[in-house]
Amino acid sequence: MSVSTGTSTLCRRCGQAAPGAPGRCTYCGSPLNRAAAFPVRGPAAAIAPAIPMARTPYEGPAHRFEPARLDSGGPGLSRRTRLLLGAGAAVAILAVAALIVLRPAPPSPAGAVRDYFEHLAAGDTAAALALVDSGESYTPRAAPLLVAAALADPANRPGGLTVTATEEPEGGGPYSTVTATYKLGGQTVEQLFAVVATPDEQPPYRLERPFLTLTAQVPGGLATTVNGVAVDGAALAQGTPAFPGVYTGTTSGNALFAGGTRAATVRSDGQGARAEIAFGAPAVAPGAPKAVQTAVEEYLDRYCINGPVTSQCPLRGAPYKAYGQQTTWAITTYPQVQLNPDSSGRVQVAFATATEGSAAYTVTWSDSSGAPQTATGTVPVTARGYASLGNDGTITISLGY
Repeated sequence: MSVSTGTSTLCRRCGQAAPGAPGRCTYCGSPLNRAAAFPVRGPAAAIAPAIPMARTPYEGPAHRFEPARLDSGGPGLSRRTRLLLGAGAAVAILAVAALIVLRPAPPSPAGAVRDYFEHLAAGDTAAALALVDSGESYTPRAAPLLVAAALADPANRPGGLTVTATEEPEGGGPYSTVTATYKLGGQTVEQLFAVVATPDEQPPYRLERPFLTLTAQVPGGLATTVNGVAVDGAALAQGTPAFPGVYTGTTSGNALFAGGTRAATVRSDGQGARAEIAFGAPAVAPGAPKAVQTAVEEYLDRYCINGPVTSQCPLRGAPYKAYGQQTTWAITTYPQVQLNPDSSGRVQVAFATATEGSAAYTVTWSDSSGAPQTATGTVPVTARGYASLGNDGTITISLGY
């Protein structure tokens, strides 16, 4: 086999080396590039100039060649730039969607109730009170529990609000009613809220007394705190407004009564909501028996020994000798008293004699001749009655037989 040297042109479309002069590829018919010519060895080089090839498409194995893609003529974008542009477009789409979905709802009575509870759940009682009609009148002195300290503990705040019904004003009146349920600890409370429209003010809706009414009968005049806030016992007895919340009352002890802690019970009837702290009868303080014993002895000394005998002196039994006689007493043994905790009231505790005491008397008088006469003797001494706490914190004794 002879070897001849010729030139062939490389087809850029099908990749075949087409022999002969530049023109169209004899395999696929595409234009040939002269610059792509290169030497070819073999018979094809000798016969290529003498035998022209028909310009028919190549029908060999099915290879698919994609045509070249032309760019727009500008500089290409890097992959990082394309990612940033895509991310920016996604953020813009999400922002538009959020604006549509999260767009604030127009003001409404139900919305005012929701805002009120959101502020309470966050502990912002000032913002909650700003939604209350005539809220400026609820001063700490008039309403001591309408302060942030009352809900300082997140566990005491309301949650889980659900608005169940809203009724528009009847007959063009200013008040709407919103019925809602919420959680106080593990308890579900249903409450009806009155909402007044204030179109010329901000906010455009305000709540009318959206509170609990908290009551308690404080025993023994004890100092009382509710959720750590000092509250006057008289105010609790009458009922004081409080934000919807969990409340616990604590009384401090004194010489007569022991302090105690009680949680409030919330009751609602779908209209209003009330909370009551039932302290009940206080327990006797550990030092009360001794304190009452001392108070009884001081009472006998005051009214029977250290001054003129008065009707308040319980000592009896000295003989009558003459008109105008003088009787003096001396306590030889004080009676020992015992408290009766079962008879304790809210402000006093009963006591009775456990061991009798004794008292010596001396009676002096003048006989018909003017001569002085004297008679002496002893009588038993008992004491029973009630012990209570005075305004100055001391124990007061009231004897009764």
